[in-house]
Amino acid sequence: MKKSAAYIDEDHHILDHIAPLCYILNIPLCTDDEKTLTLAKKYYPKVKTSFHLNVFEHLTKNFQALFSCKLWHSSIIASQKHLDLIFCPHGNSDKGIIDKKLLSAYSVQKNVLLYGEQMIDRLKKLKVFDKIKSYKIIGNYRYSYYLAHKKFYDDLAKKEVFSKLDPKNKNILYAPTWKDTENSSSFFSICKKLIDQLPQNYNLIIKLHPLLEKKEPVLFYQTLPENLPSNVLILDAPIVFPILDKTDIFLADFSSVGYDFLIFQKPMFFFDHLQRNSKNKLSFQLHKAGYQILQKDYENIFSFIEEKIKTWPKKFVKEQKELYRYAFGTKKSLAQIKKDILSVF
Repeated sequence: MKKSAAYIDEDHHILDHIAPLCYILNIPLCTDDEKTLTLAKKYYPKVKTSFHLNVFEHLTKNFQALFSCKLWHSSIIASQKHLDLIFCPHGNSDKGIIDKKLLSAYSVQKNVLLYGEQMIDRLKKLKVFDKIKSYKIIGNYRYSYYLAHKKFYDDLAKKEVFSKLDPKNKNILYAPTWKDTENSSSFFSICKKLIDQLPQNYNLIIKLHPLLEKKEPVLFYQTLPENLPSNVLILDAPIVFPILDKTDIFLADFSSVGYDFLIFQKPMFFFDHLQRNSKNKLSFQLHKAGYQILQKDYENIFSFIEEKIKTWPKKFVKEQKELYRYAFGTKKSLAQIKKDILSVF
């Protein structure tokens, strides 16, 4: 294996994607952001981390191959031809079908790690797959990483999340995406309704996407109440699977967390506030794995949910299994994932 390292900037929500990859490959994770470094040490203590003010200068001088979970910019690819620059996506979602620019940057990536056949099919439809120099399918490496360290992460989630909520209640996770160029996020139209309507016998965990605040700070703080009810918890930690493992009901829009949740085969509900499903069927493949909550039901969200989960259709379980297999393939061990990656890069 070439001398390799990974890079992450201030977008610390990507830690749950790049840190497991570093662990699997046994390579250091380098950053120039102090908060990211602190979170990495806390949530991924077995990953080697380092801080450098001029991090990219450090990386280009000391390593032959660099991994990132953010797309490499074309200018960096052009100026660093002596390096193998490898991109691994930070999540799988149905975004990038309506606004094709979201995935067009794949066309300049030299080396790419892909989750499964679904990603390949989508890139082919966008006519960018053939422009990728080399790729490898690695499956759901993050879930495999979680299973290998399940007790550590379950204990961490219990301490930081579930100990703060009523254990008798069912746990609902709401994981909205950010307001991207497709306007995919339901957060600004739905979040306050969820909090106001939440029955006392449910816990609501809201997993915020950091870009919600970063891109729309004023609207973000106008949306969140100053004083949250005791059965509502805002989650800002990068970890995902230990939260999903204890989630009974999943709510989202077009967040990649929805694809992560498929493995648990539990009730899923989706908000499509702009009725995207009428524009392109490929942009709501995940929504077929559960019920869509339409605008006419926004004033009675939990009544709708409770009615539907009484007789949860088997067709959704089948859809979840098939879509998960299409998106991620079969389960791989950490050793096999490492072997697969090293066979290419």
